[in-house]
Amino acid sequence: MPRAALSVYYGVPCPDTLSVLARHATVVVQRGLYTPEQLTGLRQTSRVLGYLSVGEDHPLGTRPCIPGSAPYHVSINGAWGSVRVDAAHPVWRTTLLARARDALADTDGLLLDTLDSADPAATVALVREVRAAWPRVALYANRGFGLLRELSGVLDGVLIEAFSTGHSPTPALHHPDGLAYTAHWLRAVRAAGLDALALDYADTPALAAVARARAEREGVPTFVSNRSLSLPGGLLCPLPA
Repeated sequence: MPRAALSVYYGVPCPDTLSVLARHATVVVQRGLYTPEQLTGLRQTSRVLGYLSVGEDHPLGTRPCIPGSAPYHVSINGAWGSVRVDAAHPVWRTTLLARARDALADTDGLLLDTLDSADPAATVALVREVRAAWPRVALYANRGFGLLRELSGVLDGVLIEAFSTGHSPTPALHHPDGLAYTAHWLRAVRAAGLDALALDYADTPALAAVARARAEREGVPTFVSNRSLSLPGGLLCPLPA
């Protein structure tokens, strides 16, 4: 089977899942759901990036997230069951660096998410601090386009989520303005000398095929999955006739 470029999978691991993930050059996972042994095995075949939310707090595994329970909580993001944070709060800084350390214990780098959810200057400072603490790991941003200028010398790449299709309320191809928007940022990411990856959403094989076809035309690897990112191999396209 051909080796795929990317898998973004936030579900729990099992033997079948791990074997599917191992067919991808880069995989993004929720590190706290895996044992060190599982990740060590996966890193024999794939570069593994651990998910890290920078601008929002969220539950993971047995770790709860009760809105208002932490001094850095600001407001609820009802769409994802997470809580926006005060990125300048010293307790969040300590918490984030600890979570980064945990995520990097058995991975090759981080996917930095929710970069648009908190104060931009404080968010940039946090990402720079992560880079200073771990100068040789791979750091990818999930979008965060407004911070690209400040972070271009810090990041290794950018994942352009919803490159061709969005996830809410139902996966659908972007309108022309939306397609032009992501095409613009793909050019900007490349102009900054950063690696570009894409993530798309679909609820039918036909829509998945459209997303993959556009990504191929633009020369960017994309992973097409469902809204919950629970498909380690992505949503399959129909076989050619």
